[in-house]
Amino acid sequence: MSNRLVSLIILVMATHSVCLIDLTSEQLQKLVISMGEPAYRAKQLLSGIYRRLAFSFNEMTDLPASFREKLQHKVSLHSLTMVEEMTSRDGTIKTLFSLADGSTIEATLMPYPAQGGRTHHTTCVSTQVGCPIGCPFCATGQQGFERNLTPGEIIDQVLYFARKLKDRGSGSIDNIVFMGMGEPLANYDALWQAIEMLNSPDGFRLAARSMTISTAGLVPQIDRLSKANLQVGLAISLHASNNALRDKLVPLNRRYPLEQLIPAVREYFRRTGRRPSFEYILFDRINDSPEDAHALAELLSGLTCHVNLIPANPTGSADFQPPAHGRVLAFQREVKSLGITCTLRRRKGIDIAAGCGQLRSRLLKSGRPTTKKKGVAL
Repeated sequence: MSNRLVSLIILVMATHSVCLIDLTSEQLQKLVISMGEPAYRAKQLLSGIYRRLAFSFNEMTDLPASFREKLQHKVSLHSLTMVEEMTSRDGTIKTLFSLADGSTIEATLMPYPAQGGRTHHTTCVSTQVGCPIGCPFCATGQQGFERNLTPGEIIDQVLYFARKLKDRGSGSIDNIVFMGMGEPLANYDALWQAIEMLNSPDGFRLAARSMTISTAGLVPQIDRLSKANLQVGLAISLHASNNALRDKLVPLNRRYPLEQLIPAVREYFRRTGRRPSFEYILFDRINDSPEDAHALAELLSGLTCHVNLIPANPTGSADFQPPAHGRVLAFQREVKSLGITCTLRRRKGIDIAAGCGQLRSRLLKSGRPTTKKKGVAL
């Protein structure tokens, strides 16, 4: 764990009790022993948190009442409070959470009906409060950057939706995409600790290949990820196939232009054998012409990858509108005809403005307070 991450966790804990999901398995065991309990109690706590999705210590009936009382006085179990929640006609749930310091973040649960009547659930998770990248089409990008999330604050978004699904009897979390508020790779250490716990046999037990990290193109961190020991997916927020346009749409491109980004992704595939994906949001008359499609295919030529085309979510900005459906299909046909695997992503939650940062932006503009009470409302 980096010194910077340790300092952040200490800062959050300075005014609030230790949150158990901020701890690794080893740290949790040390905490349990320091409280005068046998080491195996840590395993019981992990099971209660990640397998049984306990909302309170009182639900962990396999723990002695005396230990539960000590826990209630010394530590907290969760770090989020639900502030507002909206459900779309398509079943997408968008939730605004308050953190212990009063900051707010968003997360989303998206259902996808599958064959055999089963519904798969993907949760889209935030990794920062605000975002440092500043993409002009993104509501979060226009909010500025406040701070990184701790590992527990990342994990808790997943646990919230997992508990909601459990209580409804409607399934479980099948996939996690780190595509919410923030640039995930700019918070690498906390993100990776969260991923390890979500993957761990002692934790949430979700396969690494069921998790995907999205990045605007932090080249050094892509290199670091290519050497990591878990088979986590990588998605690149591309949105343009030339530097002039990408400089405007994704300002990080000025630091890591396409001449650095694409070779880094090629090297990632060479080292890992994992096929990267490219997210390409289509904006009307900005990056959706046949010439743009041809340039995109040329940029990715020879790279084993997948392109996800995403018609822009309406944000109220006249500058960044989704193209007409026929124009979207024409773009897809052109890219596929040039040998690039390309699919059109289904947009979810349009009727509740489920795009990244939109719910939080509305709250910030309203001037309403962002906190309710300590803990997490499930």
